[in-house]
Amino acid sequence: MKTLTALLVLLLVLFLPQTLLAQKGSENLLKNGDFEKFTGDNPDNWDANNIPGTLTVVSAWRTGTAGLRAVKIEVKDFFGSVITGYACQKNVETGGRDLQLTGSFAVQSVGKDQGVMVFCFQNAAGSTIGSQEEYLDDTKGKFVQFSKEIKAPAGSAVLQFRLTMLPNKGSEKAHPGSFLLCDDLKLTGIAIKEKPLVQ
Repeated sequence: MKTLTALLVLLLVLFLPQTLLAQKGSENLLKNGDFEKFTGDNPDNWDANNIPGTLTVVSAWRTGTAGLRAVKIEVKDFFGSVITGYACQKNVETGGRDLQLTGSFAVQSVGKDQGVMVFCFQNAAGSTIGSQEEYLDDTKGKFVQFSKEIKAPAGSAVLQFRLTMLPNKGSEKAHPGSFLLCDDLKLTGIAIKEKPLVQ
């Protein structure tokens, strides 16, 4: 009986941390990644470059893929200047893990503009130590699902995640009328695989 009890305790000690790590790894690291909460035109927990009462380049879009809203990031002409919207979430704690981003997006492109997701990794001191970009091509305004694995650089602790539009490589400016829609974004840490104790 003592052997059975000891075996059960050993199994519990070995597998409980992995179960907790797997649960922790599946939580969404982005706040309001489903874009259901807005204050005015700004999505809650996201920085946006709107000028209240003057210019709106980030706003709620009427119907998201799973909920009632998505975020719309657009390019507009503003008194002869081209302004490109962005939404950014800062200080996303990643614990240095590689990441998995899932969700849906739609791009309506003028002049071959592209949507872009920028992942800017910082160390614990706040210094940038690496970045990655994921370009999103024209979908004619129709939502498509995506899943992307992001490799975190060594020493990373937090992430700055930005959504915006960029001109194609042959243009200097994005084109008014282009927009990016994003919805149901879920950023999760990929569980670190531990080496087995016995080989």
